Order: sequence, then C-alpha cells, then structure tokens
Amino acid sequence: MKNIKKILILLILLIPFNVFALSDNDININSRNAVVINLNNNEIIYEKNKDEVINVASMQKIMTALVGIEKINNMDESFVIPEGTFSNLDPELMMVGFSSYDTVTYNDLLYGTLLKSGADAAYMLSIKIAGSEEEYIKLMNEKASELGLNNTYFVNTTGLDADGQHSSAYDMAILFKYALNNKNFKKVITTDSYTTSNGDFDIKGPIAVAHNFDMPYFKGGKTGYTDYAGKCLASFGEKDGVEFLIVTAGADPSIGEFVNFLDHKTLYEYFMNNYSFKTIIHKDDIIDKIYTTFDEEVTLTSKDDIELYLSNDVNIKDIKVYYKGKNELSKDIKKGDKIGEYIVEYEGNIIYREDALSPIDVKFKLKTIHKVIIGIAVILFLYSCLKSKKRRRRKKYR
Repeated sequence: MKNIKKILILLILLIPFNVFALSDNDININSRNAVVINLNNNEIIYEKNKDEVINVASMQKIMTALVGIEKINNMDESFVIPEGTFSNLDPELMMVGFSSYDTVTYNDLLYGTLLKSGADAAYMLSIKIAGSEEEYIKLMNEKASELGLNNTYFVNTTGLDADGQHSSAYDMAILFKYALNNKNFKKVITTDSYTTSNGDFDIKGPIAVAHNFDMPYFKGGKTGYTDYAGKCLASFGEKDGVEFLIVTAGADPSIGEFVNFLDHKTLYEYFMNNYSFKTIIHKDDIIDKIYTTFDEEVTLTSKDDIELYLSNDVNIKDIKVYYKGKNELSKDIKKGDKIGEYIVEYEGNIIYREDALSPIDVKFKLKTIHKVIIGIAVILFLYSCLKSKKRRRRKKYR
C-alpha cells in the first residue's frame, strides 16, 4: 500500500512546472513573495522571490490538515477534548473556540484548522492522531521530505513564528497542488461555511472574504499572518475552464487587513483578462526533416497540439518553432529514443520545450552514393559482358 501511495505522489508531483514567468515589474502587488501556476498545463506564469526561505504563518496548516486527513479513517468519528488540552495555547489563537470536554469530530477539527485557522483545532488534531504535537510535527516533516519541499521545515502545527521553522512560496504551491488532489481536503477547502457537529460554532472561511471583494472565480484558500511572515494566502481559482493556483506571502498589513486577497485579485484578473490559450502547433505539423546515416529522410512532426497560455498581445506569427538535436540518426537509434528537443521561442526567449523522439527504428539501407556506385558497377559489368559477347561472335564468323 505504501508503494502505491509513493507512485501516486510521483504521478502528481513529477509533472514538471514549465516556466514562462513574467518579471516583477509587469504586475504591481504588495506581497514580497509570489508564484502563479496555470494548472491546465502546470506552467509557472508569474513569480516573485518564489524560492526565498521565509515564514509562511498559517499557510502551513495546509500540511497540518493534510497529514491528519491521510491518517483518519472516519471523518465523522466523535470524541471528547480532554481536560487541560489547551492549557499552553494563547487564548487569542483559539480561533474556533473549542474547550475541554467539548465533543467534536475530525471534520470539526479539519474545518476549524483550514477555514477558521484555529490553533485549538490544529493542536487538538495533532494530539488525537499522534499523541503529542512533537510526534505530529515529525509526520509533517516526513511528508515535506516525501514531497520534495527542500526549503521547508516545521517546528509547530500552527504556523507561529519559531526558530528553525521556514518554507517558501514555491514549496507551499507544491504542497497545495498535492493536497488539492485529495478529495477530502478539497471538500473542506472549497467550503464557504461550516457548523460544528455540536451546533456550537459557525465557521466561515476565505471564500466568504473573497466574494466580498467580487472574486467569483475564487474556489478556496488558506490564509496566514504573523508579524514576521506578513499577510499570506494560498488559493486556487477557475474561470472559463482555466485553473490557477496562487501563493503569496509577506504583504504589509498596514496597507489593509485584506491586502493578501487584493493581491490575489490583481493576479487572477491580470491573467484572466489579458491571457488566453493559443495553439502554436497542430498535431502532425512538420517541424523539421533530418536523415539517417543511410541517407533515409526522417520527417519530424508534432505528436500533439501544443497550446500555450500567452498574452493576448502575442502574435503567433512572431513565434518561432524549431528542432534542436541530432541531424543524423545512427543505426543504434530506436523508435521513441530522445534525439533532441522541439523549442518554441518568442522575442528571443524560450517559452516552451519538449523532447523530440525518434519516429522510426533506424535500419540498414544502402546510402545513395553506394547505390550509385553499385549501379555504375552493374552497368560496367553488363557493358563488359556485352563487349565480350560481341568479340566472341566476331571470332566465330571469321
């Protein structure tokens, strides 16, 4: 079962993010760190200090919730919060309002963690599943390592600033993309509001805030804030069939309480209003022609349509598509072997590339020059035979 899970993780994560990112000057946002990914083709279309090692505040509760979801068998299982569970928590961080002796379900804790960003919910989740926050943090860091989050290390479950705890906008994007493939996680993160099973608490999440800012395309997200991390937000959205994932961090709260949402609104609407998919190459379009070592012509064609998410100002006529690789295929080349790359270039920048694969098994064939030589040899041989025959005839009639 563990091997199957590892394979699924690889299938989700080893689809590379192609990079065709705008520079910082093209879009004006307050956040110090940002990354925008077009999920339709896994393309990074904007980045700003995406790999800088930073604190990400409560965005890390994405990991807190995900680890729990992957361990829980029954989301509706109920239990009582033990006495003294929250004795070491700052009351201001208990955003949901849970208390000792409350009867709650795993769903209550997950919705409280992701929608309300409650430290009470996150902390109780860790205690219930792992026995202690320390043991739960080990599970979080194991998952971070498993997902290849190289700039990430957790020290607590809540996202409070702590020595040694850090991540990056890009790591959070990788984590969030992975988490969205879990149906239970996605169900929680896309919920507008939730009432706990005991009816005591009504929880509203980031979707409600986003809709107040006229962001109907906003489908779900996780906020974060500390003095050190600034205003943070991980979200995903969709419009006209195009899906986006955005992570921002380090926005200045003095500009406004919801500066992180306004940055996301800026990013979403910039791309939704100014970009679209353009078909650069159609399936079976001829890209180039090369030869085998035996002078056999090989036609290189596109195996699929290539569609890129580009600015509406880009004229397809200004885009160059070319092959770069072997000019001659040797006899050891098999069908499907990588022989080079197909490259798409715009204004001197490579905006897309994919492997070019040999469409044939290279088999022995006589080269043209050899065919000519053999042909001449045959002609000379026949001519010689004919002359010899004529000489024999002349001798016969003498």
